[in-house]
Amino acid sequence: MWDAHGAGDVRDVREVPQADARTPLTAEEELRSRSVFATEIGAQLARQGWAVFPAHTPEERIRLFAVARIIEQRLGHRVEAVPEDICSMRFTVVGAAHEAGPAAGASGRLSD
Repeated sequence: MWDAHGAGDVRDVREVPQADARTPLTAEEELRSRSVFATEIGAQLARQGWAVFPAHTPEERIRLFAVARIIEQRLGHRVEAVPEDICSMRFTVVGAAHEAGPAAGASGRLSD
């Protein structure tokens, strides 16, 4: 976040210190959201071997890395979560035979 002193004066611009990034959710809400995300993303992974999910903030990316671990436990396969662009994360099942693009998953099956 930036703060400019004066009316429209951008010569005296400084970064405003921010507190550590924290989720606005309670611990219970955080667990529930991770569980729902894991169910949704896991279902798409099971169908086509990949999924893309929005992640606009660092907190959302951290949450989605944790979701990947939950999905791993549920599927029994290693799941990789990597930033696809500045506002989304891409999930893939490591070692699963599938195409990397949106056209993948026509059969809806994963190969071990």
